[in-house]
Amino acid sequence: MNLWFLINPLVALLARSPLHFIISHQVLVIQFKGRRSGKSYLVPVSYHKYESSYKCVTLRSNIWWRNLKDISHTQIWLKGKLTDVQIDLEFNNDQIVENTLRNLVTNNKVDAYFARIKLKKDGSPDSHDLAQAAKIHTVLKFTIT
Repeated sequence: MNLWFLINPLVALLARSPLHFIISHQVLVIQFKGRRSGKSYLVPVSYHKYESSYKCVTLRSNIWWRNLKDISHTQIWLKGKLTDVQIDLEFNNDQIVENTLRNLVTNNKVDAYFARIKLKKDGSPDSHDLAQAAKIHTVLKFTIT
């Protein structure tokens, strides 16, 4: 059994509750509808704030992010509030994906673990692991509208 089916709904609930401050420094929740099914989804992801946007990564093999390919806007739960955002995806340019992964995992052992990137003693990511991880991840960029 995949434990994420149990964990994700709990994290999404927490992120939308008055107790969001427990995780909202590192986790946002993407809210969207399925392209074909129209079903509503809530997907929690770790994020890295970069200028006025929030960037996340997910494995390309995960199918949920493909629901976002044909849309330009969606909503995210950020710091306990539902926020309208523009969405941009990057899954073709591995250099952009690598740069985003570097920012996300530097000094962040949890995200580095899930991306399978070893961190050096100084907290920087292993360059080989980073290059390999970039080939299998997608970047999701959210800009508040």
